Amino acid sequence: MDTLLRVSKKIDILSDWTGRIFSFLLIPLTLLVVYEVITRQLGAPTIWTFETCIFFYGAHFMLTASYGLLYKSHVCIDLISMKFSKRTDAIVSIICYILMYFPFIFIVTYYGYEFAASAWEQLETSWSAWGPPIYPIKTVIPLTGLLLLLQGFSEVIKYINVLTETKEVRS
Repeated sequence: MDTLLRVSKKIDILSDWTGRIFSFLLIPLTLLVVYEVITRQLGAPTIWTFETCIFFYGAHFMLTASYGLLYKSHVCIDLISMKFSKRTDAIVSIICYILMYFPFIFIVTYYGYEFAASAWEQLETSWSAWGPPIYPIKTVIPLTGLLLLLQGFSEVIKYINVLTETKEVRS
């Protein structure tokens, strides 16, 4: 179990660092939005800032997802599970990860990879008048899937650790 916990810790460090690094995408995103607002007020809007903002926001949102999973900031309705013991909560969480989370992430990663690979083969560009390349931003999809898959494994390892270390107290 110690080896698995060390692997989990390394995955957590990766998720933490990717979240911290990609959170800085908010800086150019904010600057672009401010620039667009100013240019629109001056009557000279640009065709490239809106699409660039979408790229930055999409990359930020996706590439910080594993960070969100690490720090439990994703939406979670725990009205029932908050009444569970730590052991029961760990069992339910592991089952949910296996039955729902991992299949969804595998699908996103697999089809995201196909989607990105196809875009790279075609050197796909946007349909807009500006027409920037979009294959780099499509690569974010399978990368996000991979990061979420790793962080999901880390979470399951931590829940398994709870099961192996927690002894249920019977009244």
